[in-house]
Formats: sequence, C-alpha cells, structure tokens
Amino acid sequence: MYFETGENDNSPIICNVPHSGNLIPSEFIDDFSLSPNELDEEVKYMADNYTDQLYAELLYVSSFIKSKLSRIVLDIERFKNEADEPMSKVGMSALYTRTSDGKILRNISPTSKNKLENIYEDYYNTFTNLVSSVLEKNNIAVIVDCHSFPSKPRSYESDKEDNRPDICIGVDDYHTTEGLMNLLKNNFEEVGFSVKINSPFSGSIVPLKFYKKDKRVVSVMIEVNRKLYMNEDTFQKLKNFSGVGNSVSRCVIKSINQFLK
Repeated sequence: MYFETGENDNSPIICNVPHSGNLIPSEFIDDFSLSPNELDEEVKYMADNYTDQLYAELLYVSSFIKSKLSRIVLDIERFKNEADEPMSKVGMSALYTRTSDGKILRNISPTSKNKLENIYEDYYNTFTNLVSSVLEKNNIAVIVDCHSFPSKPRSYESDKEDNRPDICIGVDDYHTTEGLMNLLKNNFEEVGFSVKINSPFSGSIVPLKFYKKDKRVVSVMIEVNRKLYMNEDTFQKLKNFSGVGNSVSRCVIKSINQFLK
C-alpha cells in the first residue's frame, strides 16, 4: 500500500500528511537518473522529514491519511495536470522530472506514469471518502494539512523572504474561518512560537468534491520550521523533537476544540 489511513469515529478532525514519506518502490526506481547516493540525498532534502512523528499526538486523536511515497516519486499535493500546476515550470508538478537544483531527475516511462496517476486518484478518492464519512458523523470536517518547511528559501520557491517564522498557517478564503485562524495564531504565540499567515506558503488542501461548495469542510495548513526539530544538514532529529511535536499538536487540538465550542 502506498498510503496509510486511520479513522477516529469520535473526532471531526482529518489530518493529511502528504510529504513525510521516503519510499521509492522498486517498480519505479529504473526511471531515475541519479546515483543511489544522490537519490537518497534528494529524497531526504525534499521530504517533510518526520512529520508523521512530529504530529503524532494530533494524529492519535484524528482520522488521517498519509503518503508513504517520497514526494519525488509522486507529490500528492500538486495538480496532476501540468497546465494547472505553477510548479511545473521547474519540473515539479505531481510527477517530478527535475531535482531541487534543476538537474534531470528521471524520465518517466508510460507504464510508470499510468501507475502513478492511478495511485494519485486512489489517494484522493480515499481522502474524499474519509471527509465524507467524518461529515456524515459530525456535520463538520476540519482538515489539518500537516507539513514542515526549510528555514531558508530554496531556489525553486516563489517566496524568497529570509525572515521565516517558526509556524506558517496556511488559510483558504472559503474553507478557513477567521476565528480558527486567530485561535491557532494566538495559541501558537502563547507558547512562544513566531507565526505568519500564508507565508512562506499559502492555502490548504480540500478535496475537489467539496472545494468552494461546502462550508462544513474547514481546512487549515500547519507548517513547522524544520530548524525547530531537526538538523537540516544531517537530517537528524534534535533532542527536543518530542517537545516541539507535542507543543504543535496540542496547540492545534486546543484551537480546534475552542473553535468547535
């Protein structure tokens, strides 16, 4: 299975964890043009490393879906159609063809392309069904899009602002209420995190079935600065990893509980 799901019948929260995976299945490995060491480095460099563990306390009390695949194999959060995806200009649509520094990453065979597009559809169908199930039980679904981001802007990123916050809250004009946004911002700041809204990354995921159609589907993206929990050069977790993760999860849980009252 290329992704993992879990359901919590007692919670209106659904967590999406799309970029923590580092798996390159053997069936796709021949498409890549990098050496094994280069490929391993690119996987680590591009991943939201350890976010499945960082948000563990939040995932424990939520329904969730998380990809096991490295995003350089399949980036679940990019548009499949290159014409719709702004990052396609740097070879980073749903199916990456360029590395983080612009080198050729792979030549995708027709067989691989077909398989990967099917995985993409399976993921979104499962995600959509999960949201539908939560809506049916709770009459509201709160999606938390769980990410991390590098402390310094990368060459392919559109936001070059060097003064990056500890926490980025991504919001959507239709699916994120101002109340939830403010609760998250205040609760994060209360425990000492610096916070920006939609900077350096913006928006939050919503399955197309509900996008701009159903206000009961609320969505917010939480991005944690990697410098808080890992050494970005060695990709190793810092000693305070659990503390950072618990603080982040508890702020999110507290904010959503306050929002739902």
